[in-house]
Amino acid sequence: MNLHKILLCSVFAGVVLVASMPAEAKAPRDQFVIAMTMTSMRGLDPQELNQFEAAEVVANLYDRLLMPNAEDQTVLEPAIAESWDVSEDGSTYTFHIRDGIAFHSGNALTARDVEWSLHRLVKMGLAPSRDLKQWGFTEDNVEDLIRATDDHTLVIETPEIWSPNLVLYSLASFSTSVVDSALVEENIQDDDYGRSFLQTHDAGSGPYSLRTWRANDTLIAEAFEDYWGGKPAMRRVILRNIPESSSQRLQLQSDDVDVATRLSSSDLNALAQEGDVHIETTPGVGFYYLALNQGDEILSNPKVREAFRYLIDYEGLANTVMKYYGRMQQTVIPQGMTGAIDDNPYSLDIEKAKELLAEAGYPDGFSKVYYATPVTPEYEVAQSIQANAALAGIDLDLQSGDHIGDFRKRDYEVFSARTGERMPDPYAILRSYALNPDNSQEANLTGYMAWRAGWDVPADIQQLVRDVAHEVDPARREALYREINQKYLESSPPLVTSFQRMDARAVRNEVQGYVGQMTWVTRWDTVTKTE
Repeated sequence: MNLHKILLCSVFAGVVLVASMPAEAKAPRDQFVIAMTMTSMRGLDPQELNQFEAAEVVANLYDRLLMPNAEDQTVLEPAIAESWDVSEDGSTYTFHIRDGIAFHSGNALTARDVEWSLHRLVKMGLAPSRDLKQWGFTEDNVEDLIRATDDHTLVIETPEIWSPNLVLYSLASFSTSVVDSALVEENIQDDDYGRSFLQTHDAGSGPYSLRTWRANDTLIAEAFEDYWGGKPAMRRVILRNIPESSSQRLQLQSDDVDVATRLSSSDLNALAQEGDVHIETTPGVGFYYLALNQGDEILSNPKVREAFRYLIDYEGLANTVMKYYGRMQQTVIPQGMTGAIDDNPYSLDIEKAKELLAEAGYPDGFSKVYYATPVTPEYEVAQSIQANAALAGIDLDLQSGDHIGDFRKRDYEVFSARTGERMPDPYAILRSYALNPDNSQEANLTGYMAWRAGWDVPADIQQLVRDVAHEVDPARREALYREINQKYLESSPPLVTSFQRMDARAVRNEVQGYVGQMTWVTRWDTVTKTE
């Protein structure tokens, strides 16, 4: 073959090679693409789900009576309710429903849809129903206490007097989303309240409507042109299931996605050094914690509990795997909240831990099984604790996997993970960590972290938590919160808090208005993109 033919063949081969390469799918300027792990998204029923990623979807498909301010979630703003009043005695809440709101179906939204939705939440009795049940609403009384008096007025009476903000915060939660009652009633199967239908269908009035959802693959939402708050700038939002951190990072760098979630600390560090991406961290209402089962004779010893506090490398973790995922926090009220105290008295101290173990009667240490979730950064934290415990003579058999069910049944010895509450108030955490109305196994109070730990919380702490929920005077509430916070720390609780939860996202710089919210209701209709 002569040189001319060889050159022609080479050029032709190059053309074929280029033509066969996949083109980069740049995210269009009017579409918003989020990379995430969708394996835990089991459904989109707002009154059934209890999971972070699905809650964000629901927050955009549905509306609620109120919405938290994007910059300060302790401030509530009008949504479906354009205004509201609280009676002087604090027992009655009257909401004035905005006129002209349409569901995606075209049906008009009225106060009767709000009534129906809140009744549904309580009567179904699933995990999210705690948002209303904790204020005394039950299947037996909800129809009398939550009622639409006409198409534009909803009245809610509470069986007891509570701090008004607590009740109002609950009504801004994704669980209290308003569903299209006519549409759902048409799709009820075997008295299931429409649960089967709402797993994969949309019955909302939010800024986006559901177009497609393929489990563990893709979710597509379209802008709702008739949204009462105005048509969103992004005509489409796409969620893509990309479980691997490295794959999310590559697609973010190539502009195939706009946001990456749940990245490894190393990938976040690498992206932070680049000019096209910034890291957004959102404080969460929860903690990374270590649970010591108080049904275990050794772990129930207060000195053993105290020893574990000296086996956590707070500083080392803060500068590595927890850099973007947690803020050091050894007390039970997060910084920035009412009643917070700036006190982190513990540090890694192997010798101090040994001393406490000897005082407890275990100078040679002991062995326990340690369950941890196999995700970033929980597993790296568990490995660090295991290594430090070994230096103190404690042999922790670290077993990774989905052991949350064992934790809820109290069938474990040592367990660690993270929690996330949805109310921007310390009471949300204290109710879980510092209340345990009945510590018996038969009580099965799985909604209380203290029960899961088998901790019979000191009576004075529990009474203070009950008191603060009913207190309406802001100054008195703050004093009570500070007192609870200090007493909790001094009690050496079996729920050892180490870092306040932070939710980290890597976001391309051209994305504006994507603001993570600690209450899990991050919005998409505020998003724009610069060229």
